Parts: sequence; C-alpha cells; structure tokens
Amino acid sequence: MGQTRALAIVALLTLLFQLGGAADSSADQPTPAEDPQETTAEGDEASQAPAPEAAGETREAPPPKSPDPITAASWGESVGFAPDLDGAPGAGSEISAANLEEWERFVPEGVAKLVESFALRLPISDYQPVHPSRGYIKATNRYRGEPTLLPDHTDARAQGIENYTAGLPFPQPQSGREIAYNYVLAYRGDDGTYHYGVYWISADRGVTRWEEWRWEFIRRAQFRTDLDPIPAFPNMEEDEIAGMSLSYAVSPQDKRGYASLYHGKVVPEDISAWVYLPPTRRVMQVVVGTKGDAWNSTDLLYEDIGGYTGHPEWMEWKLLEKRTILAPVHAEIPHGKQALREAFDFNTWPHWNLRAKWEPRPVYVVEARPRLTDYPYSRMLVYFDAETFFIPVKVAWDRQGRLWKVLINASNASPDMDTQPLQVGTALAVDLLSRHATAFPAYDFRANVGHQPSDFTVTRLRRLGR
Repeated sequence: MGQTRALAIVALLTLLFQLGGAADSSADQPTPAEDPQETTAEGDEASQAPAPEAAGETREAPPPKSPDPITAASWGESVGFAPDLDGAPGAGSEISAANLEEWERFVPEGVAKLVESFALRLPISDYQPVHPSRGYIKATNRYRGEPTLLPDHTDARAQGIENYTAGLPFPQPQSGREIAYNYVLAYRGDDGTYHYGVYWISADRGVTRWEEWRWEFIRRAQFRTDLDPIPAFPNMEEDEIAGMSLSYAVSPQDKRGYASLYHGKVVPEDISAWVYLPPTRRVMQVVVGTKGDAWNSTDLLYEDIGGYTGHPEWMEWKLLEKRTILAPVHAEIPHGKQALREAFDFNTWPHWNLRAKWEPRPVYVVEARPRLTDYPYSRMLVYFDAETFFIPVKVAWDRQGRLWKVLINASNASPDMDTQPLQVGTALAVDLLSRHATAFPAYDFRANVGHQPSDFTVTRLRRLGR
C-alpha cells in the first residue's frame, strides 16, 4: 500500500468541514445553549431614556443605536435577503428538458445542462425559511460587529480574518470574501456522526463501484454554540485546532479497516493526519497538503466536498449578484441503505440522477478563482444560500475554459431548527467531460451528539481499523 492511496483515504476525513448540516432527533442530545430570544441585547443605550439637558449645557450626540437583535423569525432578512417568488414555478410542478426554457432564469448554470442533456428533472416544492440553532443566533448577536477581514493579500497562507469567536461573522455580507467566511463558519452543529456510501457511476455502464464508510467528528473544537464547553474546548485555541475527525471503511472487504484521524487547523495550513493501514497493521503520520487532487478517485477534488472544503484564503472571491434560484434545501431524500434507489435513479440513463425536491432560494452568486499554482479549475461559480450560507450548487470550468464539473449538495429539513442543523440529504458530483459521476447517499446522520477530544486519538484509530 503506497502513500498515494493512503493520502486518498485520508481525504475522506475532509468531510468534517463541509458536508452540510445533519441530525436525527431520535438520538439523545445534550442540552443546547439558552434561547437568545429570551435574552435582550446587552448595553443597548438606545433603550434607555436620555437625561434632560441642564439649562445652558451642550450635550454630546448620543451614540449610534445598536442594531436590533436578530431572532429566529427575522434571521433570513437580517443576515441575507428574502427570495423573489414573483413568477417562480409553483409547488407540484416539475422542470424538465421540455419546459426548461420557460424557467431557465431560476435554474443554476450547470444544473440547466444536466436538465437539458442528462434528463435531470426538478420537482418543485414551496420555499421554506431556515434559521440556525438558538445558540448560534445568540452568538451572532453577542459578537456582532467584532470579526474583521484582514487586508486581502495574494498569499494563500496568510490569515484573512481576526476577532472571530462564534456565530455568523458577517450578517448582510457586502463582498465575496465575507460570504466565503460566512460559509466556512456557517451553522452545521458542533459535532456529529455520519454513515454514508460512495458510488462511482458511468453514463454508459451505470454503477461500476461502491464503498461504505462511517465518520465521527468534532466540527467545532472552537467557535462552539450548541454544546458545552462554549465557545471552545480547553487548549484548542493554543493549538489552533479547528476540528477533529475519525473515518473508517466498513465495506467492501478489501477496503474494510482502513481508518484515518486528523486535526484541522484554524489557520490556512496543511492538515495533520494519521492513517491506519490494515496490510501492515501500522499507523502512518502524513501531512495532507496537496491541493486540487481528486478525492479518493472520485469526481470530487479535495476542496469540492460540501461545495468548498478549503480555506477562504486559497481563492479570490468576487460577488456577482444576488438572485433567486431553485435549490434542493428541503429535498425530502430518504436515508438508509434500504432507501438507496429512492434517492438515486441508478436504473435509468445516465444512472446518477438524484430524486430531490427543489425550491426557490435566495442566493449570492460568487465567482471564485484559485490562488494556488496549477489548480485544475480556472474558475468556479458558487451559489451560496443567503440563509444557511451552504453551497447547494457549484459549477467549475477546466483550465481550457470548458464547463467541467457540476456539484449538487442536497439538504433535508431539520428535525428541530432551535437545536439542530439541516440534515444531510445527499451529494452528487458530475464530470460533464468524461460523462461520469459520483453519488454520496446518506444512510444515517446525527448532529450534536457530545463527542469529546479524547474520542479522537491514535489508540482509538488503531482499534477502529482492526
């Protein structure tokens, strides 16, 4: 087993940062942070009546009024903007190649190509607003105005943000960079567990290969909002650790036992990782620093997971427009191996089309261009949801300027938005040039389960690998 394959296995760990939200409310959950709507904004001088002026005195102008606290009900318009539903397709209708021209202004670039040339159909559902947990809303209010962007250097290793503690760093973002940091620090819960599949699919031959994996993670070792300790585990700030992850293969037999542990950094540095290799029964420590490589021989790059798994500093971000598009945010995709063929149509050409509901969503359309040398994408068009700041759709062009990849990240409704993020629905990556795709069905996903740093050790890595 060479280091190249080991690095591909380590890449599975990078799901930690960007696989959307999660949760199964049937699991016992630790107590969430208190309700921010039961706490008024502290130090709001505008709410105090001014003292009367004494005769002949000149008063200084009062300080600016503090912004109104953001609540669950006002979240969408307070941090982003409302969707324009005028003329949008109605719930119960469906977009296909036959009527695409009529609705094309609501269909993201790339997705329109899948509808037109690869028989994708978009069943339409009503728009549903989304807000994060009460703990995340509380943190957004508490630290509002503190995060600051540092000068935008061309150095991909230079830190780009300071004074961030927790919550959404930039409500009402004004630039592509602010939107990118909102995405990286968006609400996804503090930790979780995930059971998922990976399916390699050819338009000509159908499913050619599959694997099954389990993944445990602390998404927020720092910047926590839901689970104690808030806002960080002890020593995590000193060590600049952002998150921890353990991932291990369940099947097929020739892959079973491969396991990986990693610690992700807050600063834009390479990932420290440990890989357990069953053939040698040894743990190998590696540094995952390669950018732009395919992830586990799939149609994703490392940085494609969840839409974008890299640091914001690695790209140049340009806000192009605010727009309403169709996206699978409440996709109603069933979980479980038994529901696999309800999530994907593996039987009908091109064998990869997902069966998801699409709804009108407000999005920021941002162009990303790599600062990394020899990166395979020349540019990307990224659609950031204006309420969740997730990436439901991303489109990428190769270095010759050809439309190359279409990435779709579908979410399911949260079982309880006050304490849980959106569930992972599924993900799909399509290579338009090779007519190939990789599908990632979700078998089970639980958020805010209460992992501890002691769960993520080399000793436990060996035990899981065996």
